[in-house]
Amino acid sequence: MMARALGIILMLALGAAADKRPNILFLHDESTDGRLYNQGSPVPIPNIRKVQARGVTFKKHYVNSPICAPSRSSMWSGRQPHNIPHMHNNISVGGSWNNYEGVGLNGTGGTTESDLMHMYLAKGGYSTFLVGKTDWVAGGHDITTMVDSWSIYARFPYSQPKEGGFHIWGDCGGNLSVLPGNQSAHESDWKNVEKGTAWLREQGPNQEPFFAYQGFNIVHPKYDTSQVYLDRINQSAIEPPTWRPLLENHPCDLQTIMKKGCALPLDYLNTSEHKRGVIAGYYAMIAEYDDMIGEYLQALDDAGLTENTIIVLSSDHGDMQMQHEQFYKMVAYEASSHVPLVIAGPGVTYQGEVDAITSMVDLFPTLLDLASVPKPAFLDGTSLVPFLQTGSSPSHPTEIISQFHGENLVMSWYMLRTADVKYIAWGTGTQHVPQLFNLTSDPNEYTNLALDPDYSTLVSQLDQRLQSLIDYPNVTMEVAKYNQDMARWWMDTESNWRSILNGSETGNLPNKGQDDLNADGWASVWMLDPEGCQAAWDKWINSPPAITPCLDVLEYNWPQ
Repeated sequence: MMARALGIILMLALGAAADKRPNILFLHDESTDGRLYNQGSPVPIPNIRKVQARGVTFKKHYVNSPICAPSRSSMWSGRQPHNIPHMHNNISVGGSWNNYEGVGLNGTGGTTESDLMHMYLAKGGYSTFLVGKTDWVAGGHDITTMVDSWSIYARFPYSQPKEGGFHIWGDCGGNLSVLPGNQSAHESDWKNVEKGTAWLREQGPNQEPFFAYQGFNIVHPKYDTSQVYLDRINQSAIEPPTWRPLLENHPCDLQTIMKKGCALPLDYLNTSEHKRGVIAGYYAMIAEYDDMIGEYLQALDDAGLTENTIIVLSSDHGDMQMQHEQFYKMVAYEASSHVPLVIAGPGVTYQGEVDAITSMVDLFPTLLDLASVPKPAFLDGTSLVPFLQTGSSPSHPTEIISQFHGENLVMSWYMLRTADVKYIAWGTGTQHVPQLFNLTSDPNEYTNLALDPDYSTLVSQLDQRLQSLIDYPNVTMEVAKYNQDMARWWMDTESNWRSILNGSETGNLPNKGQDDLNADGWASVWMLDPEGCQAAWDKWINSPPAITPCLDVLEYNWPQ
């Protein structure tokens, strides 16, 4: 009996020692423009450079939806945002349409938490450790996110010259805020770094392979930093973007500019000093994040784990950094949709940059391949492992798609990124001329080639290709119907919904704390013309689902 027991113990010990699959450390921040990881970046990122030197930097990597929950639920489920069916509030939802949607809770049907990447790694023998921001389950974020996302086709009255229009944010992201010395504005992230690095140091090199993840809130606006990090930024080298007259923007951009509070009649917003300060603060936050990465690299070294740990660095979306008269995310421009991806460690035999176009749905199959874990059949992405081994992958698609349907917009959009160009379609494709940019000759995306008759054939070809990848006219209508269904659910749930909309009362939804539309400024804007706003809501909610064109005027139905 004793000999048999010793034999079992020996077999277990040998089995544990034989599992030499790599560990995976995934560090995922917020709001980072992928171009800032390129060589020559104005941001000092020495720790990120160490990781890049050991692995592959994907120079043309994109999110599949440039906002928190849709981006994360897409990446972690390995599904495009329009292919994440789930149940929410007893409503069948086809995708992660906005920050109120994501994957469903376990047991609710459709794509749920149990279908996510780390769960497959756990089933494949990996121990898992997650800390920090997750944000991939439906039902998150605040009431402003909810009502603004649902009502994108309600045309509320506004006056941009007088009031800055119907905006749910303050003054275009606010001003740079600098704390003295090394006092951090991002203590919650640092506390999670302490937890994550402590966990790594507890892991021995002979234990079962692990998947460790930290989700960071940094580099998300507000633009808060400390003097020690701001001092690392050469502010004199920052060239603030020039803003065009409002009406020279695409009508849908005009509305997004307004909703982000960037059309407010405040003279300082369009000054080089203000824009340079915001950009410098943004860069400083990335520099601070780089220090956090350095703590993780040191922890791996201390635990003897560096040689057998794959490191993945990425972000859930970018930030507009005052480009195109915007801050924040949610749009298809490079600053918002183009994110970093760096992968280094065992199994990565190619070191250098990859120029192929890739996206976040590729990460799920990539990590499972690196971990030698079988991949599920439902994945929409394609493994990046060939790039990691040779720098190329003939079988990888040559284009990616991205999309968004939620807050700070007034119409769904869809992006096709291929070769040197980016194609953007709006709504069902009939409401507005699309946008077409050549990113080689026009990296700042100011010249819409779709307006040039010489490009009409290419526009048609790109639209056909986009529709072969996503039936976007039907998806747009599906989202429009979802918006009304979910808004009606909310109106049925909150008997005082009219008073919540105007800010005189707060809501009582579970897990929302105090549902108060005063928090982000919605209610104060609503009360500038409460009768007009309520009439616009009523007209929208009581009409069949429809795609209302983006308004191309500075004032609409504003009381005289």
